[in-house]
Amino acid sequence: MKQSIGTFLLRRLQEVGIGHIFGVPGDYNLELMQQLEDRGEPAWIGNCNELNASYATDAYARINGIGALIVTHGVGSLSAINGIAGAYSEHVPVILISGSIPLRAVQRGDLMHHTLADREKGDFCRMFAEVTAAQARLTPENAVAEIDRLILTAWRRKRPVYLELPSDISYLEIEVPERPLELEMLPSEQGSLKASAEMILERLNAAKSPAFLLDLDAIRFGISRQIMDLAERFQMRVATLNCAKGAVAESSPQFVGTYAGIASSPATREAIEGSDCLLTVGYRRVETTVGFFSDNLPASAIHLNATYVDTAEKNYQGVYCGAFAVHR
Repeated sequence: MKQSIGTFLLRRLQEVGIGHIFGVPGDYNLELMQQLEDRGEPAWIGNCNELNASYATDAYARINGIGALIVTHGVGSLSAINGIAGAYSEHVPVILISGSIPLRAVQRGDLMHHTLADREKGDFCRMFAEVTAAQARLTPENAVAEIDRLILTAWRRKRPVYLELPSDISYLEIEVPERPLELEMLPSEQGSLKASAEMILERLNAAKSPAFLLDLDAIRFGISRQIMDLAERFQMRVATLNCAKGAVAESSPQFVGTYAGIASSPATREAIEGSDCLLTVGYRRVETTVGFFSDNLPASAIHLNATYVDTAEKNYQGVYCGAFAVHR
């Protein structure tokens, strides 16, 4: 089927559950804004400025699972970049769509307003490479592949992405797939998954004081329920870092508090530092979350990360904790 690039982008956003788009209109995104108005969905939420829009989208994505905002080139995207950087550090999947200078101007090397007026330093994809998981400037040739790649990357990696839509191609019609885009985690490498699962189960079965320590990825990847099921089965104590507070019900008998190194309660420190089988989820040793580096995790801890499992003895690549999540 044929569809305009802008309409296809909006369709894809709606297919993955984005019901509201935040942002600020500007001269380079007006074509896409008109398509959004004509389409009538997702709903448009206008903001006073792009920084506000980026923070609003961050909050929306934490609740909804993924979010998007539309800004204009240069002044708009750079206004939003601080909020995007925050989403990157907090593992929040946000899609930043920047209506950008016409593709013909890029190809001709024209100096345009809302740019740096410097051909050597005008690549905003390079700027956003530091605070996003993927970047792309759409063209008629790559639009279908790049739109899907960036949306999936944002959701799978729980990080923001940056997408430029040149203003002169938003209405251009291209061949697009009819099937909807489905949010699916990459399947784990079966050998690594089997070996790591057997290792963990062997350690748990032999443990006398097993425990979980959760960072914010337990929330972002939607695996809190699976964690608590395992904790109840093996009578594991569960603690969170302060940025993961609320990941599990604090009324649960398995919950032992917030771990923050020497700032933790004695019972929490004993449960985590004294565990003979500690499983961490997305653990990041940031000074403000681990009591200014006063944490003292067992050397035998098993670290479950977004794409791998790590121990002192062995590393298992291609094991995706997010594969347990179910998209709503």
